[in-house]
This record gives sequence, structure tokens and C-alpha cells, in this order.
Amino acid sequence: MARNKPTVARATHANRGLEMKYRRSIEAMIAKMHSSTIYWLQAAYRKDPPRMAAIVEQAQDAWLPTMEILASLKELRDRWTKFFSESGYSVAKKYAARMFSTSDNAFQASLKDSGWAVKLEMTPAMKDAMEASIQGNVGLIKSIPGQYHDQVQEIVMRNYAAGRQLQPMVQELEALYPKAKHRAKLIARDQSNKIHATTTRARQLELGITEAIWMHSHGGKEPRPDHVAANGRKYNVAEGCLISGEYILPGTMINCRCTCRSVFPFEVAA
Repeated sequence: MARNKPTVARATHANRGLEMKYRRSIEAMIAKMHSSTIYWLQAAYRKDPPRMAAIVEQAQDAWLPTMEILASLKELRDRWTKFFSESGYSVAKKYAARMFSTSDNAFQASLKDSGWAVKLEMTPAMKDAMEASIQGNVGLIKSIPGQYHDQVQEIVMRNYAAGRQLQPMVQELEALYPKAKHRAKLIARDQSNKIHATTTRARQLELGITEAIWMHSHGGKEPRPDHVAANGRKYNVAEGCLISGEYILPGTMINCRCTCRSVFPFEVAA
């Protein structure tokens, strides 16, 4: 006689195609800010170059930028902070909603493949989770211009104080773009994984799924040893998996691509 056994659904993953589109949208915003910043600072520097550069080089005294240069720095920061604040919400909302949808569809398909056909609808809990994710993404996008212009100001102040010519300063400013692009990549990957994890956990709890199995991604150049060790470990969905003394959910830590397999709250015939 066949014995009944719990059914475990296959693991699902964040949609990498959407992650890439989200990343490129943020990168486009950064590229626009970067090219504008370089253009206007070059114009300001040419109009009001460091004075008495020769004396600065000999005496090694600090010469502060003029009020015009400082005003240009502030105007650029304010302009792009506003741009990222306004555009960031629409970008975050668009992709967060699509990420929730694709994660939801993937989760529903995994249940169906294991014999549990269920129709998932947008519930108040899911709406709250999505809105929280959108706001979190907006906050990260809004942080980009502040971090970028802190570095811009440091470079301009240092080059101006040293009485350097324009080109060395521009070369330093150009080096900021790859760093900003890397931040866009990190935000897109991290938030894609987090949204997927949030969607999966919310659906699990709504459906009465109390247990899941941690699945390591087996990806990345430097995997976390404790995440590798947790592969195959069953955990309580409401609490998270106990790893290195902390209860966490797969995909919620920075650069974590781990996921899980849902354990059905009932048994099916073998």
C-alpha cells in the first residue's frame, strides 16, 4: 500500500530579464546626470579657473573655489536630486509591480506542477508588501545623486585647491561613472531578489505553508559558507532560517541569490 508523503514544490527564482531592464533604467538616469555634471562643471571651471595656480604649486597653500563654483556644485546636486526623486518613483513602481507579478506567476506555477492548483489574487497583504518594496526602491534610487555629488564636490574642491588644470579634474570625474553604474547593478540585483523573497513568503503564509527548504544558489564567485551549509535545511517560514545565529529569509541579504522550496501543509498520495 502506498504511503502518503508531504509534497515539496520546486524552487523559483527572481526574473533576471526584469532585473537587467531595471538596472538599465537606473543606469540611463545615471548617464544623464553624469554627462550633465561633466558639461556644466567644465563650463564653470573654464569661466572661473583656479587663480594664482603657480603660487599654489610653490607654496602648497589651499585655495578654495569661488562662490560661483560652489553655487554650480549646489545647483547640480539640487537639480539631480529632484530628478532622481521624481523619476525614481515611476521607475521603481513600474519594475517592482512587474517583479511582483512574475514572482507570483512563478510561485503559482511551481505549486501547480506539484499538484496544487490555486488561483492567486492581489490581497491587502500583498498590496502592502508591494508598496513597501516600491518605497524601499525609491529610497535607494534617491540616494544615488547624493553619494555621486559628494564625490564630485570632493574632486572639484581638491583640484581647485591644488590649482590644477581642467583635464586632470575631468579625468577623475569620469572615473565616477563606472562606480555609479556598479551601484545601479547592485540595487537592481539586490531588490529583485528581495522582492522575489517577499512575494514568495507572503504567498506561503497566506496559503498556510509553514515550512520551506533553503536552497543555495550555487552561484557567485564568493558564496557565503553558512548559506552553502544551509542548503537543504528545513525552516519555519514565519521565522526564517537560523543561519549563523540569525533568522533570515533566502534572497534578503545583499547579493544573496538563495531561494527555497515550499513544503505543502498537507499530504498527497505517493
